[in-house]
Amino acid sequence: MRRVTDLVPITPLGLIVAVVGWAALQHVGLAERDLVIVVAAGGALGLLALALVLVVLGAIRIKLAARAHRAGEERTLETSRSLPTGFSLPGLLIVPMLQVRWAWESPGADLELSRRGLRLHEDASVRARGIVPGVERRIVIQDAFGLARVAVRQREPVRLTVLPHAGAMRDLPLLVSMAGGDDVPHPMGLDDGDRVELRRYAPGDPARHIHWKVFGRTRKLMVKMPERALSRARRTVSYLVGGPDDEASAAAARVAIEGGAFGAEWIFGADGSDGEASAIGDAVQRVVTSAGVGERGGSGLRSFVDRAERTGPASLVLFAPPRPGPWLARVLAVLRGRAGRARVVIGVDGIDSSAKPTWWQRVIAREAPRVGTPIDELDAVLGALAATRCEVVVIDRRSGRRLGSAHRGAARALAADGKQVAA
Repeated sequence: MRRVTDLVPITPLGLIVAVVGWAALQHVGLAERDLVIVVAAGGALGLLALALVLVVLGAIRIKLAARAHRAGEERTLETSRSLPTGFSLPGLLIVPMLQVRWAWESPGADLELSRRGLRLHEDASVRARGIVPGVERRIVIQDAFGLARVAVRQREPVRLTVLPHAGAMRDLPLLVSMAGGDDVPHPMGLDDGDRVELRRYAPGDPARHIHWKVFGRTRKLMVKMPERALSRARRTVSYLVGGPDDEASAAAARVAIEGGAFGAEWIFGADGSDGEASAIGDAVQRVVTSAGVGERGGSGLRSFVDRAERTGPASLVLFAPPRPGPWLARVLAVLRGRAGRARVVIGVDGIDSSAKPTWWQRVIAREAPRVGTPIDELDAVLGALAATRCEVVVIDRRSGRRLGSAHRGAARALAADGKQVAA
């Protein structure tokens, strides 16, 4: 219906002016020979006719200009950051009364139109990361009085790569944790240390592990066992888990990749793409394609970790959403078997500590949009991850600060105060 009405040049206001002006001209002005009404009604109808002609001619001019626009080369944009797209249209400055504006119908974006000379140039801020195969615009041409309006559509087959905006996260600390090794004795480590422990011999134990000196003193067969120990990992495997409100976590993954936070030897994987990447460009591309996985978040984590650890133990770094979802159960299943040898990075765009409005508040007033991650949902994620004994890092994209327990405690206190006030 909207596509049909966009082609009708007269607006509801123009239709009212036409009906009222024609009625006033016929039944009052000409019938009673009232020259004032004749001039006023005739002027209104003439202005409407001029607006219709100019808008139709302007729409034809804009349609031809949009069709003549050649799709530019592949461009890279960022979410929440206005960047030029290379698209421009004539501003129709030489035609009086006409105005030109447009918006993207797909994908969702906020536009800024700037006038340079006789043309309008477009800057776009896309709302979500991803690969955009084309842009569809709705271009509106109308007169200054709102009497006539025509909208035309233009599809540009340009490929856009939309990266998550890094915000204030300039760099991240070295995301390397402990893995199996023999540097530091630890009860949660693997049996990779020196053979310094003893136990009784059991059938099937290799004879070369028998401690013969102990046997000579005690006449008991004892075997040497490797000590449980950990070492700082030389390899880092990292994975981006998709889920609700994961833009800030994706931005943290991008900053870590481009800033070298994984150390010298690393591989990266993400939901929405198969395999792994060890080059910066390929890894950032996987961050982009991880958008919109929905209920499938974390579905490829298990196979990714199994493939990565076939070549030896490594440090595991996960980038996870701040809100609970189906991804959480899949991540917990992987982390429980690693005995704390993992680190989880969660990105947020601030913490929302406002209390949820009661039913009567929603009835009498419109609910304000909540900005940031609700503290109760973030606590639910952190509580579930705490059971796996992994290290969790929460980073605020807007300020670039690491949010510790003190920050989250203050947010909980504000939320509790808000609930008491609402009650």
